[in-house]
Amino acid sequence: MEILRKSIFRTECDECRVQFPVNSGGVCETCRRILCNKHLHGSFVRRIAIALGAPYQCVACRAGRIPEQ
Repeated sequence: MEILRKSIFRTECDECRVQFPVNSGGVCETCRRILCNKHLHGSFVRRIAIALGAPYQCVACRAGRIPEQ
């Protein structure tokens, strides 16, 4: 009996256009783009910071770059 299964729902990252499961990425609170883990968090340390209450802010917004829409 399988308890934890991979999601069948997928979306596309606005940065790299790669398909990813909806439960593994997120939306940047600043630029409102849908992003994969790589472009939303950037590192494992940032994912821990978000788990501890840091805002969901993408790599580009944290670096001060204006993301292309």
